[in-house]
Amino acid sequence: MSDDIWGMELEFRDIEYVDTIIKCGGVSKAAEALHITQPALSIYVKSLEQRLGLALFSRVGRNMFPTYAGVCLAEQGRELLLQRGSLQRRLNDIKNQRGGLLRVGFSSMRGVSFLPVMLQNFRQRYPEIEVRYQEQNIDKLEQMLLHNELDVAFFDLVDRHERLEYEHIFLDTVVLYMSKATAAACSAKRRAGYPHPWVDIRELAGQPFIRNFPEQNTERIVRQVFRDYGIAPETAMRVRNQVTSISLAAYGYGVYIAPQFFVNNLAQPLRPALLSFGETPTQYGIEFVAATVRGGYVSRAAQSFIQLAKDVYGYDRRGGR
Repeated sequence: MSDDIWGMELEFRDIEYVDTIIKCGGVSKAAEALHITQPALSIYVKSLEQRLGLALFSRVGRNMFPTYAGVCLAEQGRELLLQRGSLQRRLNDIKNQRGGLLRVGFSSMRGVSFLPVMLQNFRQRYPEIEVRYQEQNIDKLEQMLLHNELDVAFFDLVDRHERLEYEHIFLDTVVLYMSKATAAACSAKRRAGYPHPWVDIRELAGQPFIRNFPEQNTERIVRQVFRDYGIAPETAMRVRNQVTSISLAAYGYGVYIAPQFFVNNLAQPLRPALLSFGETPTQYGIEFVAATVRGGYVSRAAQSFIQLAKDVYGYDRRGGR
């Protein structure tokens, strides 16, 4: 066997198979994800190891663990797969001046009201472009972008990833959701620049607050607000779903802090009261962005979808462009 492994061809499929096994944690789930049989995948990997003259996995019973060579192949190979995907999109644009495929990702809460409006508008303008969408959490959307499984993803910007680029869509104002009775008892007043009557949040320190879980972005904001204003209200309950949290606030179970845009997802007959707070209207604003791979080719379809999002939603949620 030759000592030079580059004397033979390394195929994109080699990288995809090894990377998928590592991501799935074994051959069984990887075979399912790749839509091939488990024996066929096992045989393929053994053949690949023989071709390379390297062990890509160590096998302990039924478990497979990537060796250093396997990790290197997968990590550096992903860059090649991204470049391939970028080239494919560019060539597709050249070949199909109007048609094509667009793979879009949305974070769950934004997708509820954002996706139907965007799809309707996009299909009216570009009926020849097929749109496939995924609804996932932000971490998963970022990984799907980096693995060339999405062309663009829309979500709230929490932390910037060094391998992604972001385009601003709008800045969402964070507000207080509560029952109308609770709002009526507050000394709220109109202030210039604020979308709703403004209240000093310290006035609500005696009210119970509905809260999400620590890993959720809304809860991160709540903790920051409480620190900034030196308050420690009672927690009424912990709820993961933000729409449920808003509904509970409307029915008087507590006060809830969340982006203003979320009220668009509410289908309950009883609407909550919304009050503004903060030293400025956007003190706790959340930036909603379109993310793509840094340095990658953004297809015309993706560019059009991003521009449409800016046209439809591209203004700060304070009521003005």
